[in-house]
Amino acid sequence: MNRLHVACLVVLLAGATAVGCSQSDDSSSSAASASSSSSPTSSSASSSSAASSSTAAVCSSIGELGTSVAALKAVPVVQDGVSAVTAAFATVRSDVSQVVQDAQSQYAQQTAALTADVTAVQTAVDQAQADASRATLEAVVSSIGTLANDVTSFAGDVSSTC
Repeated sequence: MNRLHVACLVVLLAGATAVGCSQSDDSSSSAASASSSSSPTSSSASSSSAASSSTAAVCSSIGELGTSVAALKAVPVVQDGVSAVTAAFATVRSDVSQVVQDAQSQYAQQTAALTADVTAVQTAVDQAQADASRATLEAVVSSIGTLANDVTSFAGDVSSTC
């Protein structure tokens, strides 16, 4: 039951982040349009617009990551085995790479944690593939839980800028 609550929270947070980002896109494009008509402020508007597009990219990529992590958490690893994790984890790994690319300059500490989490999940998956036991499968579940918690925390940090 707790797993379901966490998965729902991640999905809701991802949706709220995506909605928040889409709203900020409209205002930043309006600001960019308004500033392009007055040349003295166009350089400051350009940097503001670049920051807005960077923020929008972070918001979008963290939203996609939240969705893929929720799908990964929904995989019944202990029941279905480590092979059931492979496709969902590939999506998460790709989404983490995008988040790191988009957010590393603004959120270096959080992106480093996500990178470490992905490495931990990969290590747990590799160990479970080499020796499939209840203990190694539970290690996979545990590492996925840590990743999901860090994604939720990071999404919370980012949400105020989206």
